[in-house]
Amino acid sequence: MVESTFLKCHFCNRMKKFALNLIIYLMIVGGLVFGLPRLLSWGLNTPYPMAAITSGSMWPVLNEGDLVFIQGVPRESLKVGNVIVFRNDGGPGFTIHRIVELGANNLTTKGDANFDNDSPVKYENVVGRALTWGKDPVHIPYLGSITVMANNLREEKTK
Repeated sequence: MVESTFLKCHFCNRMKKFALNLIIYLMIVGGLVFGLPRLLSWGLNTPYPMAAITSGSMWPVLNEGDLVFIQGVPRESLKVGNVIVFRNDGGPGFTIHRIVELGANNLTTKGDANFDNDSPVKYENVVGRALTWGKDPVHIPYLGSITVMANNLREEKTK
């Protein structure tokens, strides 16, 4: 009888410990999922601190599925050669390309793997510049693939 009570109590303690560990784990994951973008947004001075590469236009520097960090910068700090993120005129989403020419009212970009320049981009459409380490953009390979797959599924549903 005493042994049975001991086993029940031991089982209850193990379940309590498991439940506590699960709650702590979920809080950490929730904090990362919801808090990290807010922290990055504040630290990088942009409402969009991360973006997924959805095409091969920036190959070999950035590959489809890479996650890129975006830094908000003033217009005056943009230079030819910077990799920037900008809103598409008349279309959803963003484009991540390199600046090839700066003008008075707009700038021109081009994907590293593309042959032709893009249409001019208004400065107010620039979201930010890719955060760099040395000369290369800071990115996490494959982590943006989740976003790419979600976009592909959404496009398939709308067809």
